[in-house]
Amino acid sequence: MMRKEDLFEIIVHAKTLEEYVEACAKYIRNPLWIMDVAYRILARSFKPSSTPFIRDFEDGKTMERVDRWVSSGLLEKVSGNRKPVRLHDSLFDKDVVIMDIFSGNNSIGKLTIVEQEPVTDDEVIHISEAAEIYLRMQSRTSGSTLEQGLALLLQDTPESESTGRKILESAGYTGKPPYHIIKADTSVKDRSALLSAFLVDIKNMDPMLLCGVISNQCYILTSEGHDVPQKHLRKDIRLGVSLPFDCLHLLKAYAVQADVAIRNGSGSVEYFRDYYNAYMRECLSRDIKDTSPFIIPEIREILRYDKEYKTDYFKTLDIYVHNMCSKQNTADKMGIHLNTVKYRVSQLEKVFDIDFGKPDEIFISIFAFKEAEKQQAGID
Repeated sequence: MMRKEDLFEIIVHAKTLEEYVEACAKYIRNPLWIMDVAYRILARSFKPSSTPFIRDFEDGKTMERVDRWVSSGLLEKVSGNRKPVRLHDSLFDKDVVIMDIFSGNNSIGKLTIVEQEPVTDDEVIHISEAAEIYLRMQSRTSGSTLEQGLALLLQDTPESESTGRKILESAGYTGKPPYHIIKADTSVKDRSALLSAFLVDIKNMDPMLLCGVISNQCYILTSEGHDVPQKHLRKDIRLGVSLPFDCLHLLKAYAVQADVAIRNGSGSVEYFRDYYNAYMRECLSRDIKDTSPFIIPEIREILRYDKEYKTDYFKTLDIYVHNMCSKQNTADKMGIHLNTVKYRVSQLEKVFDIDFGKPDEIFISIFAFKEAEKQQAGID
């Protein structure tokens, strides 16, 4: 039986959370471990060893484990409960005790003990209460520096953008365009545990995927060669995906795209491209002055192609849509043969995937490009 005097002696001699967990495990002769609120393993015992019981966490299966807990109702029993919760783990045929670790009224971690020797509720409570001391003293949130950089980029000011980029660079972030910003739906009840586990798996899988919960909103920044794998796109979590973009200082505007996609769709993964008109209304209401995010990828590819090969596809497209898609009027305006216009329009459809069935996004993209050029030139 662990007495408070024994626990006090452990606290005095254990300088770190790891030392504390190891000492407690030896005293009660049971494997134990402590996780943070995002279900990352912060400390585990080696004598007795907890390794077999938490191997799946370290193998990047955090979300699968938490998903099982949610389905079984375990998290509902544990979360916010100031008393130990006992259950039988059928996978290992062991009795397990789980308890939240509190700081004031807030849960700041979770204690898990595998019962190989009897342990009382009071012992579990004492271990949990003492663990709070260590959790408050040490910050072990993986990726906190990268999350800080991401948060600054989302503030959408020149100062925050510059600081955010410097923070990411100093933290070793080397992501290259094209980028996508993905937003996860945080409004669904009882999904916070799955969302936390989802982010843990993402970070463990690829540290170049920047993600975090910022102002109660969940974001993931992808870059070239670093995407969220299909196996992680689950029905439990809804995601909105922005258009691709090249400049991180535009992150805030593209985050709005991801948000619009979530709010206007109901699928597990929603792409902004399907909600272009809703985005235009959103930008007007939010007074987003930079027009660059309005430009669809197809228009950007045409501009790139024209610049590289000295062609006039963008000019042709511009005049064509402004003349109600009349090939003859376009030929007259440009002073070129009608067959040339027909060929270019055909190429715009076949090579550049321009969909003339969506004239609004084409027209707005053309307008946005012209406005962006004016802004770059300093013209009002």
